[in-house]
This record gives sequence, C-alpha cells and structure tokens, in this order.
Amino acid sequence: MWRNYLKIAWRNISRSKGYSFINIGGLGIGMAASILILIWVQFEVSIDRFHENSDRIYAVWRTSEFEGELMSWDYTPAPYAPTLKEEFPEVEEIARITEWDPMIFSVGEKRFSEQPTFTDPGFFKIFSFEVLEGDPVEALSAPDNIVLTESVANKLFGETSALGKSVRVEDQLDFEVKAVIKDLPENTSFSFTAFIPFKKLEAMGWVDDFWGNNSMRTFAMLTEGTDINLFNEKYSDFSRKYGGLEDEISDFLFPVKDLHLYSKFENGQSVGGKIELIRMFGIVSILVLVIAGINFVNLSTAQSEKRSKEVGIRKISGAGKNMLVGQFLAESILIALCAYLVALIILSISFPWFTNLIGQQLANPLYQPYFWILSFVYILFVGVLAGSYPAFLMSSFNPTVIFKPKMGARKSFGVKPREVLVVFQFAVVVALISSVWIIRDQVEYVQNRDMGMNEENLIFHQVTASIRKNKLAMRNELLALPEVESVTYTFSPLTEIYSDTNMMDWQGKDPDYRPSIYRMGEDANLVETAGMELISGRDIDIFTFASDSMAAIINEKTAEIMGFEDPIGQIIKDDELEFTVVGVVRDFIMESPFEEVKPIVVMGPKKNLNFIHIRLKDNQNMASSLASVEQVFAKFNSGSPFEYKFVDQENEQKFQSQKRTASLTSLFSGLAVVISCMGLFGLATFIAESRKKEISVRKVLGASVSNLVGLLSTEFGKLVTISVIIGIPLSWYFMKNWLDTFEYRTTIDWKIFLLTGIITLFIALITVSSQAIKAALVNPAKTFKSD
Repeated sequence: MWRNYLKIAWRNISRSKGYSFINIGGLGIGMAASILILIWVQFEVSIDRFHENSDRIYAVWRTSEFEGELMSWDYTPAPYAPTLKEEFPEVEEIARITEWDPMIFSVGEKRFSEQPTFTDPGFFKIFSFEVLEGDPVEALSAPDNIVLTESVANKLFGETSALGKSVRVEDQLDFEVKAVIKDLPENTSFSFTAFIPFKKLEAMGWVDDFWGNNSMRTFAMLTEGTDINLFNEKYSDFSRKYGGLEDEISDFLFPVKDLHLYSKFENGQSVGGKIELIRMFGIVSILVLVIAGINFVNLSTAQSEKRSKEVGIRKISGAGKNMLVGQFLAESILIALCAYLVALIILSISFPWFTNLIGQQLANPLYQPYFWILSFVYILFVGVLAGSYPAFLMSSFNPTVIFKPKMGARKSFGVKPREVLVVFQFAVVVALISSVWIIRDQVEYVQNRDMGMNEENLIFHQVTASIRKNKLAMRNELLALPEVESVTYTFSPLTEIYSDTNMMDWQGKDPDYRPSIYRMGEDANLVETAGMELISGRDIDIFTFASDSMAAIINEKTAEIMGFEDPIGQIIKDDELEFTVVGVVRDFIMESPFEEVKPIVVMGPKKNLNFIHIRLKDNQNMASSLASVEQVFAKFNSGSPFEYKFVDQENEQKFQSQKRTASLTSLFSGLAVVISCMGLFGLATFIAESRKKEISVRKVLGASVSNLVGLLSTEFGKLVTISVIIGIPLSWYFMKNWLDTFEYRTTIDWKIFLLTGIITLFIALITVSSQAIKAALVNPAKTFKSD
C-alpha cells in the first residue's frame, strides 16, 4: 500500500513541477539552515560536559556588594583551594589554575611560543583529558616536571617519545617531561598547551598567603551524592571565616558543565549568558523551517480545489479517510525526502564557510553515523508536520459537495488560514530584517566610539626573560630607529586590564565606599606612545624623575570617583604603598568597548612590566618599519619568534561576537525572504491561474492592465501590510532587550522600521506583480477558447 502511495505521490510531484520546485527548494533551504544551527547548538551545549564526572565538577565563585549591587567573580587567592579541601570532607579533589601569557618553550634550537598554566595534580583527577604517555597526576606532584600536549611534544621532539626529556621555559626554567596528553578538544573552555606544577610557583616564592590577592581560578570535585544546595549553604561564609575578609563576601560552587552557557551573573544569581544567543538562533532556525513548511501548507491547500475531484472519486471508489491521509502524508514525506537531499547538498557546500563564520572548528556531521540515524527521524518529522494539515483538510472533503458547481467558490468574508500563514511568514521577515539593521547599528556605533587613544601604528610584544635582562638597552636602540616614535613598557597590554582592587584609599574617602578601580603599570612615555590626551600634569618618567617609581597618572573617571578637584599631588594608597598623582588623562578604554569607562590608575613600575609597546611613525612603509624593529628584537631576544600584535587589530577582535550575531541574523533574514517570496510567488501564480476567467471578463469590459495588476496585488499587499504592523513591535521589543545587555549602546531609530516596511512591501509586491502582469497580459480570447 505504501508503495502505491509513493508511486501516486511521485506522479503528483512530477505533474506540478513548478509548485514541487518551490516546496522542495524552500524546504531544502529551511532544513539546511536548521541543521547547521542544530550542529552548532549541539557543539555549544557539549562544552565541558564530556568529562567523566561532569555532574560533580564545580567552579568556585564569590559574590560581594558593590555600589548597592551584588557582583560575582571566579578568582581566588592561593590559600583558598587547600583550605577548602582541608575543611570540607565533601570536597574530593581541588585544582587551581593560573592564567599566564604565552611563554617560550625551547629544546636545542627549536623555540616555540606556547600557552602554559600552573596547576595542581587534582586537575587531571577532576577533568578527563586523554593521556597518551606517562601519568599527569604524578607529574604535577613534583615542581620540576611538566605535562605537554601532543602537538607541543611533536614540535619539540618530533616523532620520538618526549618522556624523560628536558624542556626549557623562558630561557631560565628547566623541566622534565613526565606525561603527554592528547590536544585539548574543541569543546572545552581551556586552551592550555602545557601544564606546569603549581609547586613550581611555590618553590620560586611566587605564591603568597594573602587572601586579598585574587589571581587564580579554583575548581572542586565533590564526593558522590553531595547535595550542592546544602553544601553551598554551609560553604557561603568560607572567605569570611577562613580568610578574614569583609562580611559582604559570600562563596558558592557553580557547575562547570553550565559555566559556558550560564556565566552571566546579576545580583549574585546566574541569569543566562551564551545560552541566550543559542536560544535566539535556535528559535530563528526553527522559524525559517516553519516558513518553508508554511509554503507547503499554503500551496497544498491552494490546490485543494484541483485535487478535490480526485478525493471525491477515491472516496466513491471506497477509499476511507485514513487511506487518503496516508496518501497525502506519503506525498509530503517524499517531498521532505527530496528537500533533505537538497539540504545535504547545501550543507556540504556551506559547512566550511559556516564554521568560519561562527569561529568554531565543528566536526563535519556527514561523517558521523548518528547523523544519518537522526536524519531519518528528521525527514519523517518535517514531512508529517508540514503535510498533516493539508492531508486532514483534503481527506475531509464530502463527495456530495465536491461535484456541485459551486465547490470552491470564493467567499468574501472570514479569515482564511492561508492568509494567517502568509501574515506570519512576513511578520517574521519584517522582524528579522529590522533586527539586522539594529544589530549592525549597535556594532557600528561602538566601533566609532572614541577609545581615548590612537590605535594606529601601535604594536606590542610580550617581554620575555631575555628582553627583561636588557630592557633599557633595547628601549634605547628602538628609540634610535628612524621608524620608531615612542616606546613604553607596561604591566598589561593596552587591550586588556590584568588587575583591579576595591582596597585603594585616598584622602577624604568614605571607609564604607569601596569602588572597583583598575590598575596597570608603566615606566615612561605611556601617554605619548598610546596617543592619550593629557589634561593636566605630566606622564610618568622614571628615567627623568627617580621618584616616579611611586608616581601615578589617573583618568577622568578615577578623579571623579575619588572626588579630586585638583588631582595633581594627591596621594593614592594601594597595598600599603603610596603613589603621588602627577598627571590626569582623558578617559580611555582598554577592556570591552561595549561597557562604560572604567576608573584606571596607572602606577610606576612596582611590579614586573610584561609588555613593550612601540609606536611607529606615520607615513612610513609598515613592512620596512617592522623589519627594522625585528632586527632589534633579534639582537636582544635571540632565537625567539617576533610575535608582535597591533593594538587596533586586537581591539577589532572584541567586536567578533556581535559581528557574528549580525552575520547570522543577516543570513537567516535572507533565507526567510527568499523562502517567503518563493511561497508568495507560487501562491500568486495559482491565484492568477484560478482567476483567469474573471481577469478575462474584466479585460473585455474595459479594465486596463494596471487595474488588473492592482486588483491581484492589493490582496497580498494588505496581508504584507498587516505583517509589517505585527512584525515591527515584536522586533522593537526583542531588540530593545538585546541592547539593554550593553552598558554602552545606541538607540533604536524609528526610520529603521519605516525602511523595513517599505522594503518588505516592495519585495512582496514585485514578487506578486510579476505574476499579476503575466495574467493581465493574456489574450481573453485564448482563455475562453481553451474552455
């Protein structure tokens, strides 16, 4: 029976090639879009969930009150982790990880920049990464061992085993390779390529017991059966009890498996995060598929009059309703199967481009067995969902009514399901198009924001051990180059802030007022090198003023927070050290440009200065300038790669997430427009054909072509106008909520909605008018002759 159903279905598809093309093409595009998004969603949801004990792994988070709101962070002091394990028997394992800048790893003449972390042995007990050689837990138990990833081991030692061999780090630390693990998978939040024992930091005296130094992240694995809610209740006062910190701080454990998707905290509670973006595009991909399904429903029901006689004859011949439903569903599933083949072609072609767009190296699903199993279910689901309404509608026709002359006569009242579906289609199109413009407006608005510094021709490079030994000599040789305008050493790059505190003090400060103030260090010429605007005073310069090692410059925001009317000469206390303000600069932005300006204190070099910034002169050949600078680096950093970065390019990376959002929204908007217009085109073709007698009569009675085109186009124009009226408020509501997630944001311009409405109406009317004009130009004599 099903074989017969499929044979009849194929004949019907072949007979209506135009409508079949629209159905198969639209469904194919919708399926491809939804599959791509589902693959991406599956990847994002899998991050840090593959570990053997993922349901028992937690990250330490802490909360404190700041300006009336609870702020959450996930950094802890060094003594936090061992104290946590010692005091709570529910804690089976702990691990601290530190975040360091890339370091130079060398074996003989081979030198590579790698991303290490210092961590505890518990790291490899907590997290399930594949071990290739050795025992990483044992390796991290002694200070002079190291664990490498497979790719690093291959770079340093080739195809031979790395176990037992020596690696030098930063030209000063020697380690023995005790274990090699497989490269970390794509679906992990960690990006380390080497693991050094935390005991090494302790052996070098780089670890302090100060509970106010939040410089590392801590992870804990609880024993089986531990109730996390009960544990968090008795654990909440941990920092106050054992660290002697202020009463406002509270501690809690948060599941690592949820951290990637739900890491946005407000008032001490997780309120979402990346899950919002995933949910949004998941809904959008479903809507694109639904729009394609609407085309099938509309075109199927539009042809119901043509197929009503077929239904009547089959019912008279003894066919029951269930048999007819089965036949129509078989036709729908066959169309879904054909559409899926189209989707697979689109998927195979677009997959590399899509992975590049989202910035993730996803596994190609076409090579995974589970994908084909799910494909069968997916085809059935789409086929049955799209075909159910037409199947039950057409199978319900009464044979006694079907053969009456007035069957299918047009009525002038009531709302037709087909019209509702068209309105829904174009309401989604309107919402997507206007959303694209709003997202792009926000990105452009922030990109045009004044960052408070001149980012052009400004590069920075990490300070290695070799450079640190020759800082002054290297600085002088760089300044002697005709291509170099200025040089400064800093604690952090100008694209990030590495340190902040709420413990700073100054004259007149309210003891209960503890704003978070960001800090960095420099030696000299930061203002000139960064292109900042000096408002008053001068820059720090330890080469001219010996006392400037205890000097500071502040931005306008800091002066405002500290209440300084005349900041020059004011004393700022930090960690028992006193810094004298010697200059004030206009506000500048080092972190996210989507956030408000941060208060920043730039201090003399009390800590290591880890980066060198070099401003190259304008109107110079960039390649030649970089080559000259590289020669100086080769002299003082011999054998190490010249791994410079441009400040403007690094800042540009901060827009990638929003740009991807805009690109994905543009993609789905385009697909929604194409699919909706395909359906509208098919519907207009059918209606024009079904009303050809009426058109001919009107033409004979004197109606012009423009009158006839207007007649046929007005019906659809009204539907699209209703779509615009519905879609605009929806878009405004959702995009306003999206904009509210940014501290620095644009406003929604009403002209966006006006242009969206005009464009949508224009696209729809052009689509419909092409068929209306074609129908209006037909010679009435041909129409009557054919009948």
